[in-house]
Amino acid sequence: MFKKFFKYTPTIQEQQFIDIVEDLLNHPKTTVKMTPLTDKFFIINEQKHYYVLLKEVGIQVTNTRFTFSKPIHPKAYEMIINKVYAWIENDRNMLEDQIFQKETKMLEEVKLKLQVI
Repeated sequence: MFKKFFKYTPTIQEQQFIDIVEDLLNHPKTTVKMTPLTDKFFIINEQKHYYVLLKEVGIQVTNTRFTFSKPIHPKAYEMIINKVYAWIENDRNMLEDQIFQKETKMLEEVKLKLQVI
C-alpha cells in the first residue's frame, strides 16, 4: 500500500535516459558488459555508435560527437539497472538454450552410433 504512495516518478531528463537505455537494449546489435568488482555497466552499440556507462547512480551517454554525463536519482538509476539486469538475464537464457540444443544434438548422435552396433 505504501509503495504506491511513495512511488518515484522520474524527471523528464531521467525518463529520457531510461528511454535511451531501453531503446539501446531493444536493438539487436547491442551488447552489455558488466564489471562485478567495480559495479559498472557498459551498454555498447557499435552499429549506432552509442555507448552508455552506468556507475554510482550516474549515467554517461557517448557517441562520436558528444559525451553527456550526469548523476541521477537512485530510484531512476534502479529503474535503468533493472532493465539492464533483465537484458542480461534474457541474453543468458538464450545462450543456455543454444548450449542445451548443441548438447541435445550431440547426445542424439551418440544414441545413433550406439544403435548401429
